[in-house]
Amino acid sequence: MVRKIAPFLALAVAAVVLIAAEPADRARTYSVTADTIEGCSCPLFCTCYFGPSANEHMCMFNNVYKFRKGSHYGNVDLSDQLLWMSGDLGGEWHKKVGPGMPTDWAVVTFDKKSSPEQRKALTEVANTVFNVKWKKLETREDTIEWHDDAKMSHAKMGSGMAEITLDKTSGPDKASPTVVKNLQYWFSNSNDGFVLAYSKHHFDGENKFSQDHKNGFNITWTAKGDIKPASKVAMR
Repeated sequence: MVRKIAPFLALAVAAVVLIAAEPADRARTYSVTADTIEGCSCPLFCTCYFGPSANEHMCMFNNVYKFRKGSHYGNVDLSDQLLWMSGDLGGEWHKKVGPGMPTDWAVVTFDKKSSPEQRKALTEVANTVFNVKWKKLETREDTIEWHDDAKMSHAKMGSGMAEITLDKTSGPDKASPTVVKNLQYWFSNSNDGFVLAYSKHHFDGENKFSQDHKNGFNITWTAKGDIKPASKVAMR
């Protein structure tokens, strides 16, 4: 009888060990997948993705990210979290392309529904994927509306400070969207391609801008890895 029970006990112990180990492993890693509504001041499509663009002295943008279910940073669940980044890359980054490259300014807007722990985790994700050095960086909170379908993507802040719309019916190919693949998106691990569309967007913060019929795209990207010590330059 003991011989018959022993294998089952061994399996039960192994299962308990695995269950107990999972939270610890999760706490040391991050894995996020984000859907993106993005627009900037470049013509469709950004030439900087293919190499240095010395003629470009600015890149004013509105980037909105919605994290898919299952996304996490350590033990912090980031499912359905929204993050909005507005700013200007400026023109200095062309001189030092890569991690830590110099950029101009950015305003990071957290959704009002995000908890302090989620905002801290989103900050670490942003500092990892957008590994740049901002001359000026601010954070704020707002309500964020998100809508995405086959013909149009739209995001808006409740305060009216920023709004972006992607028209997917007026792109280079009206019959079906043009998708650019095998192109790196910032410092993410992977992406499923840039789905091109013309954008209309504005930002009414301290540095105001408004863009119409400019570069825009949807993209879904993934970033994952081991959690490193907290970023020295965090979004505060």
